[in-house]
Amino acid sequence: MNYSFTSKFDLPEVEDGHTFEGDNFLQMTKGTKIFEGVSGLTFINCNLTNCIVPDDATVIGAPLKTQSFCSHVHPRWVAKGLPECAEDCEHMNDEEDITIDGVKIATHREYSDKAGI
Repeated sequence: MNYSFTSKFDLPEVEDGHTFEGDNFLQMTKGTKIFEGVSGLTFINCNLTNCIVPDDATVIGAPLKTQSFCSHVHPRWVAKGLPECAEDCEHMNDEEDITIDGVKIATHREYSDKAGI
């Protein structure tokens, strides 16, 4: 199932000891706690990017990782709550001024999401 970008209220209600397999829990911002108060959960091959699972959860084949998403790369995610980045945000990889006859007419910027931020 796809539970990405859900609030804690949109996650399925599960009992202690539940096992998830192959589910997507990707969250927009790092440090998002999921399933607080539920114990003995197991996550097998799930996408847990930016998630904090309960301390006693077992995670198999699903590394707990963080990623910082850029609104320039994902502009439609702003409507889902992704903060809008500044033009010179931490996700900018390259910046090049475009000039014609010595006059700057525009600036081209390239952005990418950043893992581990």
